Amino acid sequence: MKDKNKPLVSIGVPVFNGEKGICRALDSLLEQDYPYLEIIISDNASDDATPSICAEYVKKDSRVRYFRSEKNHEIIWNFSRVFELSSGKYFMWAAHDDHREPSFVSACVDKMESCPDAVLCQARTSIFIDGSEDMLCVAGLDSFEGATGLVERYRETLKRFPATVIYGLYRSSAMRKTKMLQKNMATDLAFIQELSIYGSFVQVPETLFTYVGRKKWNSVHREYRASVGKDKKPWWYLPFAVLFLSHCKRVARAPVPFSDKFRLWAVLLGHETGRITMKAMVKAAGPLCPGRWKEKLGRGIYLRWVHNPNMKICREDLFLERIIKPTLGWWR
Repeated sequence: MKDKNKPLVSIGVPVFNGEKGICRALDSLLEQDYPYLEIIISDNASDDATPSICAEYVKKDSRVRYFRSEKNHEIIWNFSRVFELSSGKYFMWAAHDDHREPSFVSACVDKMESCPDAVLCQARTSIFIDGSEDMLCVAGLDSFEGATGLVERYRETLKRFPATVIYGLYRSSAMRKTKMLQKNMATDLAFIQELSIYGSFVQVPETLFTYVGRKKWNSVHREYRASVGKDKKPWWYLPFAVLFLSHCKRVARAPVPFSDKFRLWAVLLGHETGRITMKAMVKAAGPLCPGRWKEKLGRGIYLRWVHNPNMKICREDLFLERIIKPTLGWWR
């Protein structure tokens, strides 16, 4: 039941073969102490028990809406679809295997209502790796506090945005101003960078969200298939170049003075130049580093130049295996 005095929150749940975790995810959403919700499930042609599970939730709670595609359109289409089907003042994505504390939505809504210029709010997030009971790290938006200027905010999203914040609470009207998600690799980050042009990012300083990551990073080809919908990445497809071009186009269409666009392009160019230089130096250092020094030097390089300060490490050994080694690429 909707209340005219409370803004409606739309929660989009894109799912494909989510029978193992979707009950826990939907239960955590229905147990929110903020009742003015609509939960939109978009089933991307699941062939497991997902449809029957969702049907039970539709019967149980009128706030749950279920939509099914008979053909799999890949993940980008599904994430976009749940937003297109939404009608709330606020929106958030919810993965079928994540968990939120009962006060997550109400705390984020209160924060957004008190900050009318904010376009995204996230609570601090505890991050686990599938198969491990130990917490990997806690992610937050500490460095965004006070980053209210357009250029400062844009630079911060390029350098220090934790990927798990993508599952925060958005102002729907701001999302509609962007190009949303495109069929490109890392399009979620391009969307976030564009969103930062329209307002600030704020956080609830409590750990109310639990994110479970995969044991291993996706391969480049798997990411390409999930984003573009084709089986294998062509040799000529350069993800960083495609992402850079997407950033430039999104800035070009933004309703800001050309002088601001020029400053944003300058920030973008400086960031990409520095990132490419760092990657080249790290890649060159790998073969030259003696094996017995690799872990120590790798930790030092990552924590000094690559690490996101909005991620507080809880298990250094797990962080080394899951984050540092794949990022540096010395152990392949």
